[in-house]
Amino acid sequence: MTALLNVNQALANLSGLANTDVTVEGILHFEFEDVGIYHWPKSERFPNYGSGIWLSVGMGSFNFDVEICRQLNGKRVVVEGLILKPDAHFGGCGHMNMWPAELIARTLSKVNE
Repeated sequence: MTALLNVNQALANLSGLANTDVTVEGILHFEFEDVGIYHWPKSERFPNYGSGIWLSVGMGSFNFDVEICRQLNGKRVVVEGLILKPDAHFGGCGHMNMWPAELIARTLSKVNE
C-alpha cells in the first residue's frame, strides 16, 4: 500500500503522481453521473469539483458492487488505484470533464471510524 493521501493532497501533487498507484481517503459519492471521491473534512473542500476525483474501473476483474457502493455513498472510504491527469484535449475527467483527475480503482473499503 502506498502512503495514504487525502483528495486535496493527491490533486496538489497530481503532476508528480500521474500514472502511479496511490491510496486516497475521502467521502464516496456514488450517484448517477457523480461517481467520485471527495475531500474530507468537508470544511477544507474547494468549490464545485475542485476537491474531487472521478472514480472508474479498468478492464480487469475488479468492478463496483453497485449495492455496496450505494450503502457506502456519503461515507469515508479508502481507494487504491492508478491516478490519471486529464487528457489534454478534454481538460477534465469523468462526466462532462468536470473532475480534475481520475482514479482507476482496484480496491475500495470503508474507513472504520
